Parts: sequence; structure tokens; C-alpha cells
Amino acid sequence: MKKSKEISIKKNNEIDLPKIINSEVNLLVSPFFALNRKNLNKKLETEYREVVKRGDQKIEIVWNVSANPKYGYPGPFDREVHKAAEQIISEILKEKGEIKNPIPLGSLYNICKRMGINETAGKNYRMVKEALERIRATTIKSVGTFYSKEGKQWVDDNFSLYDRIVFKGKKLLNSEIADDNYLFLGSWYLQSLNSFYIKPIDYTYLQSLNSKIASRLYEILGVKFYGLRNKRQNYICYRYSKLCQLLPVIPHEYISLAKQQLDPGNDELKDTGFISKYDWSENGKKDWLIYYWPGERAKEEMKRAKTKSIDDRTEEYLPEPKEEVKKYSEEQTVLINQLVKINVSKVTAENLIKSNDQELIKKWIRAINYSNAEDKAAYLVKAIRENWQFPEEYLREIKEKQCREEEEKIEYIKIKTKEEENKKRREEIKKIEHIYNSLDPSQQEEIRIETENRLPDFWKVQLNKERIKGKTSKMLEVVLEEKRREIIKEWINSGKIEGINSK
Repeated sequence: MKKSKEISIKKNNEIDLPKIINSEVNLLVSPFFALNRKNLNKKLETEYREVVKRGDQKIEIVWNVSANPKYGYPGPFDREVHKAAEQIISEILKEKGEIKNPIPLGSLYNICKRMGINETAGKNYRMVKEALERIRATTIKSVGTFYSKEGKQWVDDNFSLYDRIVFKGKKLLNSEIADDNYLFLGSWYLQSLNSFYIKPIDYTYLQSLNSKIASRLYEILGVKFYGLRNKRQNYICYRYSKLCQLLPVIPHEYISLAKQQLDPGNDELKDTGFISKYDWSENGKKDWLIYYWPGERAKEEMKRAKTKSIDDRTEEYLPEPKEEVKKYSEEQTVLINQLVKINVSKVTAENLIKSNDQELIKKWIRAINYSNAEDKAAYLVKAIRENWQFPEEYLREIKEKQCREEEEKIEYIKIKTKEEENKKRREEIKKIEHIYNSLDPSQQEEIRIETENRLPDFWKVQLNKERIKGKTSKMLEVVLEEKRREIIKEWINSGKIEGINSK
């Protein structure tokens, strides 16, 4: 491996940092690194999804970056390490016209110097090593998002940017001891670089940007601006929700917060001449549009670039002049808004609504509150898409609720039945009273005598006592009325008198 040293660096103290590096286009457009360290230790994936039209079909494309929990998710420091690797790759590509594995990275001192950090600190050496291992352990899932220029096709595959890292003093595949730090690129990434599916990046300018959002927008917009060179349209446009997925950042529900989030980066690009202006449009929707016009710096970059490597695919990254109007029912709109409140991106929420049973989504919106997941939005999306089991506590509460509802239903039926019986009884009493009043006095007297005769002995004694007093108790009156109704019903059934309906 000694020959490969010539492609490396002359001497550590003579590093000539390139002003321009060539970055692979798929990695410029799609998200990979986290932009800040906040909650980075809890982050395990980034996902971009969108429904696009290719040919006569509409398909859902997916770009998923999944970290290995052991190594963690690649963050801002890892991004700088990768940029240093891109410098070395650019130098080799310029000199040799082709990249071959393994790539000699030079010393850790060299990498730190390229990054502009203390090149003698042992802590930095350790962090660089960990960053390289973290990137290697991170997996990309592409469903129609990674474009192979060589094969002229969209790739459906799982892969990594780096295939292997061999540090100095460790064994290579041929059992030789590595005399340098070597990087083996993943096959798709390597093929893309050798197909010159690349875009020149002003590395000095990139490093000068203070805002991480500005530096990421510089990468994304740089690819987009290439598509304007032969067009009358002099601006590009992004939906806010889509831009949040590509950066990646968490989208906000209100435009005031969205502007607070992106405008510091937008302003820095404007102040440094990369864009001439930008504009927000509410467009009567909650998913706002952001327009960008290229500035002198962007125009100069396009003039300087000799390669036409990205021209054949820029159309794929440009929006249609008129976006399709998506119509949702009132119920669907409510569900989308509920998902957004849980921090699901609007695009993902809309895709869930279009692709899944709404009752299932409703249940998961309630069930997610019973989950211990740290990232509830990501958990909910995966649970719906992969038809996961609901949390046990949620199922238990649902069962208890069903039992309560069943008991309440039974009790309600009892009450209604009782009310119906009482109503019938009142109607019957009223009807029989009417029949009694319609009888002649002799019949009424006959019924009175029969009623008293039918009284139990206790009530007969009670009746005689109360008659002596000249006052009948309410309880006795009730007993007498009950017996009287009994006799009248017998007379009706026997035909002795007619019922009220036959009169």
C-alpha cells in the first residue's frame, strides 16, 4: 500500500486545502447528517417521503437514514469529517480521473487540519475515528430516491456510504498491516462518484457560513439552481414541509415560527450573495411555499463549472409549475392536523391518510399516548405503516371502557323498560278508571262489595277500624283500587262489561 501514499498528502505541514470540492449529487439533495446536537443521542433515523409522478404513474419515494444504536446518529461533527474525506476524494478524482478502494485518508492530524480544528489534540483524533465508524455503521434505504447515473435508473436498495474503515496499524484484507488510514467507499456511492454525478462546492464559502441551515440550504439550492440555466423561470420554489424533510429539521405549525427557524439561514445566504432574495407565500394553505432567486455568487458558480454532470437529473429535483391541489374531506383534514400536532410532518401525515384506514389512524392517535417511545411521531408512523400491536395499557383501557359502556347500556335498558312498564300501568289505570266511572251505580256498588270481600283479613279489620274513624288511609285506598281494577279486568274478560276500545 506504499504506492498509494503519493495520492495522499505531501507532508502534514504542507496541506493545500482545496477551495472547490466535488460532492455527490444524491448526498447534496437528500438528508443524511443531523444539523445540530440537540437530542442527537436519542435520534436513530431521518426519513424523507414524497409522492411523485414518474411517467404515467404516481409512486411514493422513500429516503431513510438509520443509525446503528451502538454508534449513534451522524451529527454536525461527522458532517465536517465527511467533508474532509470529500476533499481527499476530489483531489484523487482530479488527479486520477477515477476513485478506487481503498482511499488513503492520510493521518488523523491531516484530517483535523482540513477540518480547521486542533490537529494535535488526542481527543479530536478519537472523535474523528468515531465519526468515520459512525458514518460506516449508518444505513441508507432508497426507494426510488438514489439515482444511478451509470445505470440511468432510480435505485431500490439498502446500503452505506462507507463500506469499511481500516486505521493505521490494523490489518487490511490481504493481511498486510495498514501504513495509513484507509477508507473503503460503498458500491453505490463509489459508482456515482466515478460516473461524475457530482457538483462543485465552494468549500471555503461553505465553511464561512455560521448557520448550519444556511450551509445545508447552500448544498440543496446549488443543485436546484443548475436547473434554471436554460429556463425562463428565474427562481425555484419549495414547499416548507418538503424543505424541512430535506434539511432535516422539525416543521412548525405556524408560519411565524417557521420563519424564525429558516430566515436566519436565508438571510445569511442573501447577505453573502448566494441568493438575491427569498419570499414566503402562505398561498391559502398551512404548507407554505418558499421562493429563492439565485444571487451573484450562485450565478458565478454556475459559470465556473465545466462539468455537466448533474444536468440530466435536475428536472427531478425541480417542482412542477403548478402543484397538484390535494382535496381532503373534513374528517381527513382533522386527522392530518392531529398528526401534525404530534410532530408528524404534514407530507407524511397526508401520505398516511391516503394509504391507511382512517379508523386505524384515529386509534393510533389515541394509543400513542400510552407508548413510552421518546420520538412518538416516528413510533406512530412506523406503527401505522407496519401494523404494529397497540400498547397493552391502551388495549386494557379500551376493554375496560367497553365493559363500562356495556354495563351502562344494560342499566339504560333496565331504566327504559321500567319507564315503559310504568307508562303502560298508568294508561291501564286511567282506562280502567274510565270504565268504572261509566258503569251504572248498581254495578259500581257490586264491584265495591266484591272488592271488600276480596281483601285479606288484615285489611278487612283495618277497613272496619278506619270506617269507624271516618277516614281511610292512603295505603288502604291503594289496596282497594288494586282489587277494584282486578275485578273490572275479570268482568271485561268474561264479557260481563265491555272494554273501552269496544265502546
